[in-house]
Amino acid sequence: MLVSNYSDSEKENNTNSQIPRHNLSFNAIQKEDWAQIMKEESINDFRSKDLTLALFYSTSLTSQNYINLIHIFSKFKDFKMPNPQEPNAYYAELINRDVGRTYQQIPFFKDKQNQDQIRNLLLNYTYHDPDVGYVQGMNFIAGTLVYFQVPQNQIIFNELIYKHRNIYIAGTPGLFENLALLKFKLKAKIPKLFKYLQEIGLNDFGICFSPYYLTMMLQNTPFQYQMLILNIYQLMGQKYITKLLIAMLKLSKNTIMKLKDVENVNKYIRSELVVKFFQEIEICKKEQRLIQLFFNIGLIRRINQQ
Repeated sequence: MLVSNYSDSEKENNTNSQIPRHNLSFNAIQKEDWAQIMKEESINDFRSKDLTLALFYSTSLTSQNYINLIHIFSKFKDFKMPNPQEPNAYYAELINRDVGRTYQQIPFFKDKQNQDQIRNLLLNYTYHDPDVGYVQGMNFIAGTLVYFQVPQNQIIFNELIYKHRNIYIAGTPGLFENLALLKFKLKAKIPKLFKYLQEIGLNDFGICFSPYYLTMMLQNTPFQYQMLILNIYQLMGQKYITKLLIAMLKLSKNTIMKLKDVENVNKYIRSELVVKFFQEIEICKKEQRLIQLFFNIGLIRRINQQ
């Protein structure tokens, strides 16, 4: 689970002290702000983009806080699924197959009880939304909720999927829309990398990047950061995954451009890109230059650039 490397006394002072110097376009979220959010179970007084950045740099949040924030960040407090319908038996077969493939390297997910919890989350969703049913990738989202013992995990899972069902519905229009946006952003913001990927023959971005959208970026994210990612998804939705991917690609541009073929690039992007990102986050937190990193990779901007 997510554990801070900082002592309580350091708080968010390192972050706050950098803001006037850099004149950046966000407001720092401080320890007392988080206390208010937890007490009132509301984020009405705060901007989502400020909270999103604070999830990366805040040192006062506990593992349980990150779990509780999933509910606080929910935009549909009284969310209810549509009336249930009879699900297609085909989905049950797919679910049974994929439950055993969920985070296979973690012993927790080999336990039958835990597998049954994941299976139930997925089957219950198909019961209420048979037009979407089950799509490969949902199992990792369900697995994360079960692993962290998120309260009311069926409600949270249903909300996460239903709000973004255009990613999963027949024809996956949301997936293609996000991949097209990613390609456009990459060409505009990292043209050298875009050109290199074209030169080696990587034209279909779905090969590398589809899992990031279908699993809400969870599949290859280290477990200690998975609740952070789900919090961000609750706050910002699909488009922030694109923003994070562009930031990660900026960070790894030189590494990727040393890889000589599509196979190795695909392997790096799918399994190492997100790991390298969070490794750099931790290094920069220790060296008190996290805000500069955010600026360098485009997660924040100077005010005069808005």
